[in-house]
Amino acid sequence: MLKLTRPKNGGIELKMIICWVLLALCLFFGLYPFAHHSPLTAYAVSNIAVVLCFIHCSMWAGWRTTIKMFLFSCLFGGFVEVLGVNFQYLYCNYYYPDVINGPMVLGVPIMVMVSYFSLGYACFIMGRVLVGGLSNKVHGMRWLGVAIFTALVMTTHDFSNDPFMSTVKGLWIWRDGGAYFGVPLSNFIAWFINTGIIAAVVGLFANSDQAMKHISVPQKPYFFLPPILLYLAFEIPVMLRPITIDSSAINLAGSGIAMFATTIPVLAALLVLYGQNSQQDRT
Repeated sequence: MLKLTRPKNGGIELKMIICWVLLALCLFFGLYPFAHHSPLTAYAVSNIAVVLCFIHCSMWAGWRTTIKMFLFSCLFGGFVEVLGVNFQYLYCNYYYPDVINGPMVLGVPIMVMVSYFSLGYACFIMGRVLVGGLSNKVHGMRWLGVAIFTALVMTTHDFSNDPFMSTVKGLWIWRDGGAYFGVPLSNFIAWFINTGIIAAVVGLFANSDQAMKHISVPQKPYFFLPPILLYLAFEIPVMLRPITIDSSAINLAGSGIAMFATTIPVLAALLVLYGQNSQQDRT
């Protein structure tokens, strides 16, 4: 009897296809019908992104490490949000309206908690690309550099997106307002600190022997494209707001940051990713 066998990489190929489909869905729901988004649509995009990153991370670092990264990102990010909402600690004085944000834990939407993982993973992978840590352990200043890079890139996204989501959409409300289109400077400082700590711990998870059993297996550059391009998919709707919604100052500011600041880490990661591969091909 002829026994049919599936290629060993068949599972990875299928998961990669799923990742590309989810990436396309993130971009689609981020753009259409953009001007008429309900508040929960933005979180729907985030949830699709979470599934994408969860699947991709499981291929890169294994399921156990992925679960650790996911749980720590969500729980620590959510913990800091709980402190901010209930005690005005770090972030400043704000709250999430319970009518439009879905299920919440201690005043913080669950969807907000899980979004720390998706955005963080995309930025973390770009950082690992830049230090050459896609199949190696990252220690010392390189480990710290990835954490700082991740926090900077996540905060840049927050600069482009927070005023629209809070001041315009009202997904969260700053009770005392702030100088940057109603957002206080403390928000961005807290965001940088919070995401930097998460990235540092996630980096330690990625260095574990358990994770390295998977990470040490070399992958082609295209393998890392979905999380990198996911960050860009978050920003493209922001870039187009002056066209899809209106050319108000708040949309122009966000569009400018998205177009000329958030694209820098994406381009840098792609140049390094394919540059390293070209050098390896020549040796």
